[in-house]
Amino acid sequence: MARNVIINHPNTFNCQVFRKRVTRPGPESGGMPTMGGLAVMSSDDEEQVKWEFIGNGYTMQAEQFNPSVMMDRMDANNNSGDEFRFLIEPAEAPGMPNSFEVKKNDVALIMLGEGVRVAYEVVQVETTINIPPYVMRYVMNRRGDMDTFSALDFEPGPGAEPPSGEPAP
Repeated sequence: MARNVIINHPNTFNCQVFRKRVTRPGPESGGMPTMGGLAVMSSDDEEQVKWEFIGNGYTMQAEQFNPSVMMDRMDANNNSGDEFRFLIEPAEAPGMPNSFEVKKNDVALIMLGEGVRVAYEVVQVETTINIPPYVMRYVMNRRGDMDTFSALDFEPGPGAEPPSGEPAP
């Protein structure tokens, strides 16, 4: 039911999801890369990375309203928060060939219009429901350095079809 609400809601935007893959050659220990013989705890500090296109999807901002500072012209708020919360659903239903699961550190390019993209990175996954099936809500931070990314610039990740250049249907 949550999937249908997200896909059909009037405030939903199309998005493209990307995942970071470390390209640094090096030995592994238990499937995790090592650096100088020590296990790497996170890929955050890796320099040699490649972004893979995971798939198209739908995203909807899902935040509780908090007061924020108004702009000088008093026509919009400045949304002073550093974290944003979104609901994200892949274009394909779970279990279908091109479906995917959003994970921590994935980047979602939210398509606001023709050629206008805003990038957000998943920094945490949370839920507001304590019983399965959980409805995942993604805590995200802005990634302005990635606003110019496009799915056409990347190789598709495992299981993803090459992008057509069009936003998700």
